[in-house]
Amino acid sequence: MANSAQSKKRARQAKKRRNHNASLRSMV
Repeated sequence: MANSAQSKKRARQAKKRRNHNASLRSMV
């Protein structure tokens, strides 16, 4: 893995987005 910092940031964003989607789905 060349740029682990970028991948870490992307992973954090993905987790945040997944959390958001989960909350939306649970609301529906």
